[in-house]
Amino acid sequence: MNVDRSIGLLKAMTVTAFACCLTALPALAQSAELATKTGNEIGVTVSSYKYTEPGNMSIKAAKFGFDYSGTYAIGSEWPNRSNGWFVRGDLRFATGKGDYSSGLSGTLNDRPDWYYEIRGLVGKDFYFGDYTLSPYAGLGHRYLFNDLRGVSSTGAQGYRRESNYSTLPVGVIHKMNLANQAQLLTAVEYSYLVRGRQNAKLSDSNPATQDVSLTQRSGYGLRLGTMVRFATWSVGPSLILWRINESDRVNAALTSEPRNNTYEFGVKVVYNF
Repeated sequence: MNVDRSIGLLKAMTVTAFACCLTALPALAQSAELATKTGNEIGVTVSSYKYTEPGNMSIKAAKFGFDYSGTYAIGSEWPNRSNGWFVRGDLRFATGKGDYSSGLSGTLNDRPDWYYEIRGLVGKDFYFGDYTLSPYAGLGHRYLFNDLRGVSSTGAQGYRRESNYSTLPVGVIHKMNLANQAQLLTAVEYSYLVRGRQNAKLSDSNPATQDVSLTQRSGYGLRLGTMVRFATWSVGPSLILWRINESDRVNAALTSEPRNNTYEFGVKVVYNF
């Protein structure tokens, strides 16, 4: 598996999807369908993923993801704009094979790497003539699993890692109408890390070593996505970033989880119903 080639292809797909979204911009049309509606979305995403601990190690993967979102509009169906409130639940799962690289412990390829994320959000529509802004906030939980067991290129033994993030996402969705009953949706989001927990199964590499659980107290995530939405389908690129600071230190060796960054570029196709 050539992960670098796959990631290059996925980045090209992301740029192409973004260009298609921009191409649709000149054909603006006014419509009364900008209110958030009750409904469901099922989507698939292909993405390039990179996790780094600067100066220490990195994991690269091409990922395939499944998404589900369910939205309930509280009395805001057109033409009733007096309320505008909505609630939404999101579920995302993404998986792939990761290539590990470290200047100290060598390389290890095609290792299972997956995560899921669950979010509950509350938001409200605000109307500005030919566009709508829908700010929202909520609670989220993200779980990430890396299976780095195996012998690396330098003979080092790997181990399993589990990451748990509890977050407070806050964002806004901008909606505008395009020609032929299409819409352009752009979302920007900031996620505050309430608490992170890193579980390292160090006994995988050395049975005499005790597993550790490390607390991460600061960090954040950023999301940016643009979608062109048609009657029943939507398509567009997305960018997800995470910056997590160093964890608390534990045991006599002062073990800690280093500061780390995550980058994920993707293209998403959604069926709306």
